[in-house]
Parts: sequence; C-alpha cells; structure tokens
Amino acid sequence: MAEASLIPKKVPAGIEYYKTEGLGAFTRLALILLILAGALSGLLYLYKGLLIKQIDQQKAVLADLDERFEPSLIKELERIANSLNNAKSLINNHTFISPVFDFLEKNTLPDVSFSTFNYSADKKILSLAGEAPSYTGIAAQVKIIQNQQEVLSATFSNTTLKETGAVNFTMSINFK
Repeated sequence: MAEASLIPKKVPAGIEYYKTEGLGAFTRLALILLILAGALSGLLYLYKGLLIKQIDQQKAVLADLDERFEPSLIKELERIANSLNNAKSLINNHTFISPVFDFLEKNTLPDVSFSTFNYSADKKILSLAGEAPSYTGIAAQVKIIQNQQEVLSATFSNTTLKETGAVNFTMSINFK
C-alpha cells in the first residue's frame, strides 16, 4: 500500500495557488525611504562632526590672535586714544587770549602798570586794576585805548591817590 500522506503530492486540478512575486510596491518604497533616511542621518552626523572641528579650529585661531594682540596693550592704546580725543576737544574749544596781551603790550604807557587782570571771553570785556603816576597818566592811557579800532569802549573808575603820589584805578575795556 502506498503511504498515506495528509499533504498531497500533486495539486488537484482546478485549484490555483498564488505565487509570491517578491516584495510589494509599498514595502519597496518604505525600504528605499528607510535607507535614504539612514544615509541622510549618517551624513548629517558626519557634517556635525566637521562643523565642530571647524569651530574648534577657529577658536584656536582667535586664541592665537588674542595672544598676539596683548589685551593690556589694547587697553593702554584705548586709554591713549581717549586722552588724545579729550586733548583735541580742549584745544578746539580753547579761547585764545594772547591777542589781548599783545594789545595791552602795544597800548600801555611805560609808566602805567596793571596789577589785576580779568578777561571774559564770551562778553569780550577786560577788567584791569592798575597804577599810574598821576590822573593825567590815567586819562592819557584811557585815551590811547579808546582810540584803538578793536575797542568798543573803555572806562576807568575807582581812582585813589596813594601817599607816594601815584594813582590806583580800575579800567574796563569792551572789545568789538
């Protein structure tokens, strides 16, 4: 007798079996996307490592530059630059009163002397206290100053006679 088997050896007629065609279209697409995602993740990981390496190199370059340009030298140069800017500002805003001294030198009589000097540059007023040998010396001094073209007006006041015969006075000169 032939051996009985529960699994038929021959396919009975009329029964069709489905043959597997391999992977389906969606499975293939999913597999391709999985491979691409893995490759992209790997590339991003390598790019991240490259960027970190470049950042470390740039930090080293900056540290080297910091050593070349000493911070103490930079601070000192900044301090000097600030001092120069302050000095420049002072010079630009400085009022030159040396012409006033030149004016007094040219227009003061030899026997008249001044003991106090006060000049207001914004008002262009010169206040002087001085001594002359006589009242006529004061009058001559005021007349000389009044006749100068730079002078708007010149007045004298507070005359006092000293025991020596000299006269103390104050004078105010308004410049144009």
